[in-house]
Amino acid sequence: MVYAFEHKDLYEKYGKKVGGGLLLYGLPGTGKTMFAEAASNETDSLFIPIKCSDIKSKWYGESEANVKKIFEKARKAKKAIIFFDEFEAIGAKRTDNSENGNNDLVPQILAEMQGIGSSNANLIIMVIAATNKPWAIDSAFLRPGRFDEKIYIPLPDLEARKKLFELKLKTVPQDNLDFEYLATVTDGFNGADIGAFCDKLKMLVINKSIAQNAECPITMNEVKQVQSSIKSSVSNEDVERLLEFKEQYR
Repeated sequence: MVYAFEHKDLYEKYGKKVGGGLLLYGLPGTGKTMFAEAASNETDSLFIPIKCSDIKSKWYGESEANVKKIFEKARKAKKAIIFFDEFEAIGAKRTDNSENGNNDLVPQILAEMQGIGSSNANLIIMVIAATNKPWAIDSAFLRPGRFDEKIYIPLPDLEARKKLFELKLKTVPQDNLDFEYLATVTDGFNGADIGAFCDKLKMLVINKSIAQNAECPITMNEVKQVQSSIKSSVSNEDVERLLEFKEQYR
């Protein structure tokens, strides 16, 4: 994705379109939003975050007009990343029900996306969508020309979990914390779960510091206490279903 921004001349020379669609899918708390924000920072692009509530309206035609305005804003910026969060609520499968608002909204988004990828290096628009339920998205978005790249964002592995703990606790008073141990006992945790684990650790030592009227560091004793009370929020069924989707669109 970054190459399209950094090597525009090569893309233009070889007639490869710049911009286009990228679908990020994975469990909640795996950092899909942060990925999109980081991509925007790295490419120095206008970042346009969109939620379902920003688009959908009960008034006829207003939802489609909102979509059009978003893409017009991106085109004026010349270099932009449009980020749709919880895309399954915006690009859900169309039905035969005439009252389904997505029946009008989905075609409008598809039409706007159809025109963003081109060999014109002076205009780069990337549409990134994040979802926890890729199977709920209308199949038209998964065809070539829309979300050509579909990237599975997995749960953090051992090294990623270790790094998350180091980052979240680096400014906190601590005494001989074993980050390798912390990463090992949180296998299957997502980023939000690790955040909750750290918050629990902090609260324990805050209460201890108040009780003792002295600053207390986080030690492995607190880790053992929290370890027994914090469990992963991840559903194994959701993991399996996401992996099935990955196999289908690898």
